[in-house]
Amino acid sequence: MSRRAVTTSIAAAFLVGGLATAAPASAAGSYSCGNWKMKVNTWSASCKVKSGQARAVTDCSNGKTIYGKWVGRGQWRFGGDCGKYFIVAHTTQGRG
Repeated sequence: MSRRAVTTSIAAAFLVGGLATAAPASAAGSYSCGNWKMKVNTWSASCKVKSGQARAVTDCSNGKTIYGKWVGRGQWRFGGDCGKYFIVAHTTQGRG
């Protein structure tokens, strides 16, 4: 997760030999995330929602997309778990 997001703000793609992250997009609502932790099949981050709502989104190698619950103001732990499959991408979404 990142500073702010509308639909796709932070994405991590599984690459040969490692992971890469993209820069955040501007958004409706305001939130920030830090303390990112990433494994092959799970990820997590600590996020603070200042306004609006935010959630986590995880794309798995089996084709499933896992959507976190929309949450409002406060401190939250975002993340995703693909079980025995690897993470293709992860992101956060925000809405006003």
